[in-house]
Amino acid sequence: MKKSILFLAIVVLFFGCTETPIMIPEFNFCDSRRVILIEDLTGVECPNCPKGSEAIEAIANRCPNDILAVVGVHGNFLTKPIDKNGIKSKYDFRNPKSIALEEFLKPYLGKPAIQINRRHFPNEDYASVDFIEQWASYIDQELSKPVEIDIVIGKSYNANTRKLDLNVTGTSLITEEGNFQISVYLTESDLIDPQINNTSIEANYEHKHVLRDMFTAASGDDFTTNIVKGNDYTKSYSYTIPSDFVAENMEVVVMISRNKADDKTVLQAQAVKVTE
Repeated sequence: MKKSILFLAIVVLFFGCTETPIMIPEFNFCDSRRVILIEDLTGVECPNCPKGSEAIEAIANRCPNDILAVVGVHGNFLTKPIDKNGIKSKYDFRNPKSIALEEFLKPYLGKPAIQINRRHFPNEDYASVDFIEQWASYIDQELSKPVEIDIVIGKSYNANTRKLDLNVTGTSLITEEGNFQISVYLTESDLIDPQINNTSIEANYEHKHVLRDMFTAASGDDFTTNIVKGNDYTKSYSYTIPSDFVAENMEVVVMISRNKADDKTVLQAQAVKVTE
């Protein structure tokens, strides 16, 4: 990324800016069966993160089908709960898994930044992309590629015990040697809490896709070694949803990725509602 862009990003991050609309380009991949994993590095103290969230929602809403599986990662940078000017956060969105995941996804130049299928795009300094206007183009590039593995999430949720059982099956559409990993995220939306938005604090901001916990390690669990076209690979998980989480507002996001020293790209992602 050009140094001038980095300079502007830093200026905007710390001093705010005049609100400008996000321009989302035309789109031609609504028939894609690909679901793109978006790991959104965000925070309640980040003045431009609402603009990033708005861009993600606009990109997702271009199609009637789900093309994005979004995880909002609140690590240790710009994430401390707000307590100023008489406005105080109810929630602390930081948790051990979100902190560890943000560390795993480093480096990044600033927030907001997203990882798109954990791909390092040409001309970018890192896999985390902080230039919002470039997000849609990179997502389109990923959507244009063929599906490499189909993911089916079988789930059973008991509202009385709050126990959620998952059975994840990946059916490979390619043959490839190497190690592959699975990550399973639990996110919650419709969380109303303060957020710094440009130069002011928005007391009743709607936080979406907040990472609440993970069924797997923050860096993922081993899924399989080598995949063969047509073969199924399965993992099962159980999790009891804490009483202070609203199950009706939660999603399970699953992704399967490569696990090579120089290649962590996501083959496919999928998301399902906990209670539907």
